[in-house]
Amino acid sequence: MSEATGIDPRLPAPDRDSQAWWDALARHEFVLQRCDGCQTWRWPPREICNRCGSFDSTWTPACGLGSVTAWVVNKNAFLPGFEIPYVVINVRLDEQEDCKLLGSFRGPVEALRGGLRVRAVFEDVGEGATLLGWEPAD
Repeated sequence: MSEATGIDPRLPAPDRDSQAWWDALARHEFVLQRCDGCQTWRWPPREICNRCGSFDSTWTPACGLGSVTAWVVNKNAFLPGFEIPYVVINVRLDEQEDCKLLGSFRGPVEALRGGLRVRAVFEDVGEGATLLGWEPAD
């Protein structure tokens, strides 16, 4: 909790396009927005498909598996509530090559390497909020 704002910096700030994502995470469901017109997976969520221009989409269950493409190891405590080292990884999803998500890494830092197979995990952080994390899939 930030003393200055009274807001927990770990909690999401959903908007019109992302509210369904945060609601699904709170239910421990891994879903992605998918265009009804061309079946393209969309991330981040948005009103219009950047491939076909359709405004129609459906939140669709996804497998929650992917491969690590990059990572950052934070060794300084920038925000309260995050233990250091805090590792954020970029994951290329199995559903679509150009669909990548960020999330915290729930494994040993020494295990990180490009191409590491990971699976989505859910971290409940309070007030009905859940964050996305990743752990080694092997």
